[in-house]
Amino acid sequence: MSKRSRVFALCWALMFLLGGTGARAEQGPGACVTCHGFLGGQLARPIAEWDASVHRQVGTTCDSCHGGNAAVDVGNIKNLSPQEFEDRRSRAMSKSHGFIGKPSGKAMFAMCARCHGNSVDRYASSIMGMAYLDGKGGPSCVACHNAHNNIMPAVPKSCEPCHKDTTGFNRIDPMNVSEATINELSTIRIGLAEEKAKGAKPRLAPEFPEELDSYQIGLLAFAGVFVMFVIGLLVYVVLEKRR
Repeated sequence: MSKRSRVFALCWALMFLLGGTGARAEQGPGACVTCHGFLGGQLARPIAEWDASVHRQVGTTCDSCHGGNAAVDVGNIKNLSPQEFEDRRSRAMSKSHGFIGKPSGKAMFAMCARCHGNSVDRYASSIMGMAYLDGKGGPSCVACHNAHNNIMPAVPKSCEPCHKDTTGFNRIDPMNVSEATINELSTIRIGLAEEKAKGAKPRLAPEFPEELDSYQIGLLAFAGVFVMFVIGLLVYVVLEKRR
């Protein structure tokens, strides 16, 4: 075989290997997505919400939080008999594979801490976090961040379902409410009341939030670059017209 033929054959071999690897990497939807989508209604709602969430974007799958075996092959689910469907369901939701269903209490905190350890530690030691763990009415992680269409809560809007007066909430750390925070909030409210009594004008823009997701920071950076581009373009147009 000539040198040119050997190079040609080697190229084809590499293309075949890479193509085969790519085909193996493209996996279909897991058992959780397939079954819940097939069942429809309220059972399909978590899938639709997760599909548009930041968790899906970063590769956090159903079994990452709920455990179980998402790799169970359900085949053509429409053709399964009731017995076959139950077999697939029981294997996918097997406790031997760590299936925990709907996490709550310490199990929820432990689950969220796998990726958000610092935030969970701060919240668990706060007044609201301890109230939740003690069953005294504090909000859980998903009460503010949602379970499947995960969001960064808009403070104080997200606090209104539990608090009638949310004045000053946007100036404190909602993840670490302590006795000192309550005193700080009282000082903030007194200051706001004094400003209102003096007829002070409200701020034109809210304070910059302390915690932002990476995609939110990216959007803000993109918006800043876009604004600078538009300003530069306007300056260029004005200078061109003056020539």
